[in-house]
Amino acid sequence: MNFEEVVGAYLSARAHTQQKSDRDSYSLKRLQPHFGGRRIRDLKRADVRKYVQHRLDEGVKISTVRRELRLFCAAINFVRLEYELDDMPNPAAKLGLASEEPRVRWLTREEARRLLQEAERSSSRPHLACFIRLALNTGCRRGELLNLEWSRVDFEGRRFLLEARHTKARRRRTVPLNDDAISTLHRLRIWQQRHVPGSPWVFGWRPGGRITTFKTSWTAALKRADIHDFRIHDLRHTFASWLVMQGESLYVVKELLGHASVTQTEVYAHLAPSASAQAVQRLLF
Repeated sequence: MNFEEVVGAYLSARAHTQQKSDRDSYSLKRLQPHFGGRRIRDLKRADVRKYVQHRLDEGVKISTVRRELRLFCAAINFVRLEYELDDMPNPAAKLGLASEEPRVRWLTREEARRLLQEAERSSSRPHLACFIRLALNTGCRRGELLNLEWSRVDFEGRRFLLEARHTKARRRRTVPLNDDAISTLHRLRIWQQRHVPGSPWVFGWRPGGRITTFKTSWTAALKRADIHDFRIHDLRHTFASWLVMQGESLYVVKELLGHASVTQTEVYAHLAPSASAQAVQRLLF
C-alpha cells in the first residue's frame, strides 16, 4: 500500500465517527509532497527523519512536526490492524523527537478589556466579541464553540453539552455557564432572532451557515488592542490561568478544560506559587 491508500483508508474510517479536522487537512497537506506515491514498505526511518529535518529547516516548531507525524503514524497502525499486515513496518513510530516546553500565553485583565473593546468595534455583528467572552468564561476550544448548536444549550440549567464527537479528548463534557456566559448567549440568540431566525447554530450568521473562522477580524482586533503573540487558543489558556491564579484547584481546572489527565493541567501550576508558601507556613512543631 502506498501513502495515499494508507492515509485514505484511515481518514475514511474516521469519517464514520468524527468529522475530518482542520488539523488533519493541514498535516496531510505537508506530508503529501514528501511521501506521496511512495510505498510504506519501502520507507525507512531515515526517510521520516529527513522529513523532520526538512520541516525544521523551514522554521516549523517541533511540536507541529510531531502533530503531522502523529497522523501518518496512526494511519499506518490502522491499516496494519485492519488488514492484518503485521509485517508492515511503521517508520513514523517512536522516533524519540524531543518535546518543547508547553506554551502558556494568557491575557491580563486589562488586555482582555482592550481586546473585547476592539472586538466590539471590528464588526456590525456581535460574534467575535461574544466568542471571546464565551472562551474566557468557559475555557472551550474554538471548534467546541463554533460547532455549538442551540439544542445543546440549557439556559435553565446554566450549562451546555459537548458530546464525545465534539471534543478533542472524545469524552462527553458538560460546560457550566456563569452570568457573563449566559448574557452572551442571550445576546447571540436575540441577534439571530432578528437576522437569521431558525438557525440551529449558536454562531450562525446567515441562513444555513455558521461562522467557521475569525482570522481577519481577530487579527485586526489584536492589532488595535496592541496585543502581541496571542492566538485564539490562548483564550483557553487565559481561562485556566485566571482560575489557578485565583486559587482554584488544578483538579477542578482539569475537569473544566476536559483534560484526560491532571498532568496536562499541571502546565498552569506555576501560576499559583503562593499555595506552596502558605502550605509550609501551616506546618507545626
